[in-house]
Amino acid sequence: MIRLVTPGLPALLVAAALYWIRPRRDGQARPAHSGSTVTMLLAWAVAIVGFHPGVQDATDGVTRDLAKLVSNVLMLVASVSVVSWLMSLNFDKPEARRRLRPRVVFLGIAVAVMAVAFFSVPADRRWSSDFTNTHWGQAPVLLHVYTLAYVLVMGHATYDCLAQTWRRSGKSPWRVHRAGLRGAAIGCFFVLLYLAYKVVNAGASIAGVELFPGGPRCTTLVTPYRCAFSFTAPLLGVLLITAGLTVPALLWPTAKVLRRRWERKTAQDLLPLWTDMTAVRPQVVLRAVVIETDPDVVLHRRVVEVCDGILDLDNHRSRAIQRMATEAVERRGQAGTATGAAIVEAAVVAAAIEAARTGARDQDDPAPQATGESARAGDLRAEALWLRSVSQQYATNDIVRTAVAVQRQAAPTATAA
Repeated sequence: MIRLVTPGLPALLVAAALYWIRPRRDGQARPAHSGSTVTMLLAWAVAIVGFHPGVQDATDGVTRDLAKLVSNVLMLVASVSVVSWLMSLNFDKPEARRRLRPRVVFLGIAVAVMAVAFFSVPADRRWSSDFTNTHWGQAPVLLHVYTLAYVLVMGHATYDCLAQTWRRSGKSPWRVHRAGLRGAAIGCFFVLLYLAYKVVNAGASIAGVELFPGGPRCTTLVTPYRCAFSFTAPLLGVLLITAGLTVPALLWPTAKVLRRRWERKTAQDLLPLWTDMTAVRPQVVLRAVVIETDPDVVLHRRVVEVCDGILDLDNHRSRAIQRMATEAVERRGQAGTATGAAIVEAAVVAAAIEAARTGARDQDDPAPQATGESARAGDLRAEALWLRSVSQQYATNDIVRTAVAVQRQAAPTATAA
């Protein structure tokens, strides 16, 4: 399994990196954080390849456990790249660089300490040596210094990532971004689990206790059992953080297409109500300097114009029609439902439009507006969904047609009065 995971996941990471560095067809500049993203993805890809048994054997041919040093350094570079990526989102460029500079210095010092500690330990006393595997409690102190330097940088970067992703996930207006950032935050938890394992293992070793005995290299994600902490936990962390920070960007074009399709469809569904509304109240149509074709603008205008039209017809809202429609909805078992509320509102609005068309006199006691208006205030999507439901009932429901017929019969009497 290790031989499948270690080349497979890096291939996905490299593919994601190629997406970020691809030439832009529209001539636009790449996002400011694209450099940090590419560095993060490529560093993690190479770091994970370092766990492949074949790569480890090749690098160990140079000096024992060199693959571990290279992989750990690249993991640190990747973790700081994540922080750089997040800072480029949360701060302007000068502030992001100012905040990142001490972290890069910290990274450089830690890498230097790890390299000195690694090469200062004789090859026959490093992690994979027979002596250290069988006498972990007597492992050289410099190996623990190496671990401490690694944990400090990785822990600080992971905390940075966790704090920034979780905080930003609560502010993003896009569902796909919130899900991605929360997924990255969960990935940070697995990285912290991995770091806790290293700290506990090093502390136990110093105390002469062997909690996680050495032995053969990881053969599966959970065997030997220490591999669940030393390999699988960071692997899951890398996967979740990478997916959380990159998949939303990959899905964004699809989400944008789906959103525009929804906007066009919703604007089209509003057309029957909008057409009749603006025919009797043309003053609600907003002036436009040019003809707008953007689906978002068209929908926004249509929602505003329908809302204004409903308010402008307030004096024609009949309580008798509202009562009749409510009773009809109750007989059909739709009372208390969103559909039932839309039917009642559509009936009242349709009768008001008919009253305005025939010149009927104003109602002495107009029917109140539909409930829920305050909850939808400022929420274009919620208002559009409500008006779409009303428009659909307006165009198709027989209760609405009955309300219009009743209003048409009452109109001459009302006018005469």
